[in-house]
Amino acid sequence: MYQAERSGYRGRRFGDDRLLEAKVTAVRSAVPGMTDITLRGPAFARSASKPGAHLPVEVPGGVQGPVLRTYSVWRHTPADASLTLRIALHHPGGPGCAWAGTVTPGERVRTGVPRNRIVLDPRARHHVFVGEETGAVPLLTMLDALPPGAVTHGVLETTGAEAEFPAPDGARTLPWVHRGRASAAASPVLVTAVRRLELPPGPGVAYVAGEAATCRAVLRHFVTERGWPRYAIKTQTHWTPGKSGIH
Repeated sequence: MYQAERSGYRGRRFGDDRLLEAKVTAVRSAVPGMTDITLRGPAFARSASKPGAHLPVEVPGGVQGPVLRTYSVWRHTPADASLTLRIALHHPGGPGCAWAGTVTPGERVRTGVPRNRIVLDPRARHHVFVGEETGAVPLLTMLDALPPGAVTHGVLETTGAEAEFPAPDGARTLPWVHRGRASAAASPVLVTAVRRLELPPGPGVAYVAGEAATCRAVLRHFVTERGWPRYAIKTQTHWTPGKSGIH
């Protein structure tokens, strides 16, 4: 699931012959409400992933059988054939959250290969990252991959200070705002924080990830209020209330 439930491809649609074997080697709490799951498998030594990638994983689907859910990649280390997912545990959640909340080291899973919906634009004059906690996972991996001299801006949203986290290497981060117990769906807190960003003149590239309605509101802000061209905003919607999946 990028972080939340994402529409799965059922095994029969995705193609069982395209699923790869992996083993869960570690499960640990990252911050409140988020867990890290490390997988190891020979395919992860051969596959390359770009920052911001996600991974389809086959999880139990109850009476309907296994389903695929997609999760954000936090770390990928081809040298030791490992890949770590950082997953938000939503309550209530579907089969993806159920799997992520109960899986233990030693279990075997089947996965797809890492893939990307949005990627860094090396031609950007400056980079802007915007998202709530589900979007923060791919966005911070992208921030981590930029060279030291890159001009970066942005804001992330989560419930409170205890749920904030830095980029994978721990050295870079973005400012966070807090919504408390309010829903992340159509969050006015994040949109207000984006309006307050002081950005260089002229458009750069904005990477926006997270809940669908919030992503649309941020996109409208950049296009209608800041006058950025639509192609300069790269969006990746992870979830929306009442539905499973990216839309």
